[in-house]
Amino acid sequence: MNKSLIALAALGAFAGAAQAQSSVTVYGFIDQSMTKPYASEDKMIADGSFYGGGSRLGFRGVEDLGNGYKATFGLEHRLNADTGNQNNATFWRGYSTVGLVTPFGAVNLGYQYVPAFTMIQNQIDPFGGETVAQGREVGFRYGVVGAGGSTASAIYKTRVVDSVRYDLSVAGFNLGVSVAESASNNGGVSDKKPFSIAGNYAAGPFWIGVGYENPADADDKGWNIGGRYTFSFATFAAGYTKGTTAAGADAKGWLVGATVPLGAFDLKGVYATNDIDGIGETKKVGLGAHYNFSKRTKIYADVAKIGGSATSALDNKTGYDLGLKHTF
Repeated sequence: MNKSLIALAALGAFAGAAQAQSSVTVYGFIDQSMTKPYASEDKMIADGSFYGGGSRLGFRGVEDLGNGYKATFGLEHRLNADTGNQNNATFWRGYSTVGLVTPFGAVNLGYQYVPAFTMIQNQIDPFGGETVAQGREVGFRYGVVGAGGSTASAIYKTRVVDSVRYDLSVAGFNLGVSVAESASNNGGVSDKKPFSIAGNYAAGPFWIGVGYENPADADDKGWNIGGRYTFSFATFAAGYTKGTTAAGADAKGWLVGATVPLGAFDLKGVYATNDIDGIGETKKVGLGAHYNFSKRTKIYADVAKIGGSATSALDNKTGYDLGLKHTF
């Protein structure tokens, strides 16, 4: 009897250890707001992260293979929670990858973000590229504002298909490199393979990063540099970008921003601008007050205004939103 109990206990311990070596995480957020986009007369209920790609549902998994090796996977779906529709024709719009973590870095394969985006372009904007007030697309990605408030990058990509990406982290320094299948499969017209490299370094309150991207066409390319510093009363951020469009036009942009925590409130502000030869200058200012009920739930109110010669034909240059976001 005692031997049976000991064997059963050992089996239970083994099963618990095996389970601890493998895990799957479900995550995401739902973000809804009452919104009036700039460059539009529409007032609507919409995803507050409309400018950042919509609400999302994701799955991440890891299996410990021993000796410092791990197998990983990731799938992220994007949706418009106000309608229940997909955000894009691509079901796994966020990313879909499988990878291997080793003592010498991590390698991921599939449809995934480029390092210049995740490691530098997405790190400077206090709004994280979300809500009507975001400054990332204008100041750091050469965004050209269209009717309805849509903003499309004139140079950079966010993700690429059929790609391989390598990441390494050592003593506060992070490096990422990716290359993808030929441009014809990545929205371009050349046979060039989209390439991106970025690095950043963090030490206490200080963060700095630099990235380079050569996207899908013959002439497009660009680089970014930016930094953040967190004081006791606020975090300040600034970045600069310079590049060339697919048409060979010179482009440059920059942004500055700040986040000021006041109790449960985060007060945010950003100013962003870019100038593209043949298109003109785009300017944007965004302000917001975000109240955190908890680490997972917040309400927010933002206002934004656009200007510059590239927006001269657009009416209604002011936008605003009032939203609720729950992260899980």
